[in-house]
Amino acid sequence: MKVAFVSSEVYPFIKTGGLADVAYALPKALAKQGHDVCVILPGYKQIPEGLLKGAYWVTNVEVMGKMFWINCVELEGIKYYLMFEPLFSNRDSIYDCPDRDYQFAMFCEVTLRLLKNINFQPDIIHTNDWQTGLIPFFMNQRYYADPFYYNTKTVYTIHNLRFQGQFSSHAVRHLGYRFDDIQINYMQLGIQYANKVTTVSETYAKEILTDFYGENLNHILKMRQADLTGIVNGIDVDLFNPETDPALVSPYTVETLELKAKNKEELQQRFNLEVNPDIPLIGIITRLDSQKGLDLITHILEEHLIYDRVQFFLLGSGEAKYEQYFQWIRDKYPNQVGIYLGYNGELANLVYGASDMFLMPSLYEPCGLSQLISLRYGTVPIVRETGGLNDTVHSYNEETIEGNGFSFTNYNAHDMLHTLRRAVNYYRQDKDVWRQLMVAGMTGDYSWENSAQRYVELYQSMMDQPLESIKAS
Repeated sequence: MKVAFVSSEVYPFIKTGGLADVAYALPKALAKQGHDVCVILPGYKQIPEGLLKGAYWVTNVEVMGKMFWINCVELEGIKYYLMFEPLFSNRDSIYDCPDRDYQFAMFCEVTLRLLKNINFQPDIIHTNDWQTGLIPFFMNQRYYADPFYYNTKTVYTIHNLRFQGQFSSHAVRHLGYRFDDIQINYMQLGIQYANKVTTVSETYAKEILTDFYGENLNHILKMRQADLTGIVNGIDVDLFNPETDPALVSPYTVETLELKAKNKEELQQRFNLEVNPDIPLIGIITRLDSQKGLDLITHILEEHLIYDRVQFFLLGSGEAKYEQYFQWIRDKYPNQVGIYLGYNGELANLVYGASDMFLMPSLYEPCGLSQLISLRYGTVPIVRETGGLNDTVHSYNEETIEGNGFSFTNYNAHDMLHTLRRAVNYYRQDKDVWRQLMVAGMTGDYSWENSAQRYVELYQSMMDQPLESIKAS
């Protein structure tokens, strides 16, 4: 099949979150299975120049007097088409722009014209999050009548329902599309008009049908329930590999797990924590946002540090109140708490390799990649049972002697603390169980191959179906 994968961010060009990782790894996995895949993204000025050295011009696309230069970069057998125009390349932020409604409406329109210009006639256009939500709408309103797109179907993937792209409808009307309402919701249009809707875990696909998780779109999602599928993300197991990761001072495998301790020692030394292999080190890499369960952590962390004698390392940035709290707790307990405010990919990988446990107490988590990476690195995850965390982390069961981590159900700080203490107890008192958990994590299959095959099956199920979508009311 021919698949055009459209995303507002793609690793290694530009990354602010997990979407970029998916937009890199899924097309790569599809190509490995023999499908013809291209990836389309904006040409932001933040893209490192080194990644554009091999770029070559392929076409121009003119929309409403603006000329978009389309350059192609080939990496690992995938063609990446980047749109260059001041709308993207003169911005200090890729998302926090006052006219981002117009910016990404143009991105969607140029994408559909670009594919025709380069004669890439897709069987599937796979769109992602609100920034590409207008593509299924545009296909339904205008491009359905173009013979080039007669057999093209659209898939719309929700990576996080919270961020929807709600704007005035001016940008859409400016491009010549009829839209009577004053307000517009880019994600809602993607859900309504795509042939199939997916999200990034089976549990999240069920959760978003409810009032609590549905972000006021659950009524629309219920209308599309027959076309809604949850497919859990994978990770790039070549990129995240403790045997070859250059960020680790001591690479290791399942057979050489004892070498993992040297990475812990390195992190302890680098951030002035007490260098002691017997003290459990709990890592967390996250956006500092209430979604991520930070209020649970701040509620019990000091008690946990004092009474359970653990170490805690946080890498991330976000809301000022959380940044200030973690700076305060680090200053108060400098031998037990380390922090890095910001993002550092190399340090993040060291944290995965150095930590004994990895904490993700999210209020909701569509999929989550960090728990998958921690499992891959033999770092035992402790999670709340929501979204992809529920689908991928299985709490240790003493009776069946099965599991790869620890989990708790209720969004409650002391339920989390109880689970942390349960994990710490196994770490200190039962080294055989702890090693078993590490091995279970490292030997699990978190690659994209299985998930990519599920997408292929979804694509194939659409090929002989007529265009069916719910019209906007």
